[in-house]
Amino acid sequence: MKVRLETRPEEWLLIEWPEGEAEPTKYFLSTAPAWATPEQLVFVAKMRWRIGRDYQELKQEFGLSHYEGRNWQGFHHHATLCVAAYGFLVARRLGHGGSQKNRAIPKTSSLPEDYVPRGSRAGAAACAGLHSSAAASHRASNRRSASAMPLLRWG
Repeated sequence: MKVRLETRPEEWLLIEWPEGEAEPTKYFLSTAPAWATPEQLVFVAKMRWRIGRDYQELKQEFGLSHYEGRNWQGFHHHATLCVAAYGFLVARRLGHGGSQKNRAIPKTSSLPEDYVPRGSRAGAAACAGLHSSAAASHRASNRRSASAMPLLRWG
């Protein structure tokens, strides 16, 4: 018989007990930090249901579950297009005030002020020796005879 002597970290128990119900309807356990407020716990617990609903809508309305390819790259492309279309339509819906869906927007950003997204052209390259123009010229020099092809150039 094994006995576990170490103590577990403190956990929150969040109980949903709607008015008029004889007993609680939902229970949530959380390992959120001690400084978390009850409002933050409720926000995160309810966010789980919003995410689930959005996922169902992505599968049913935008064809996320319709992919029948055989490789990761194809699925990633398909999923990216589905999520982009969904994001565009949700933004339009919220911009016109026609829906209250996904209205829970945090008041402050959780990102640091000096945060620069990966791939952003605003910041310096992660490694000083890596430049997108150098990669393009390297690929071009390896071709023996490339047919003329129009290119899109960044201004």
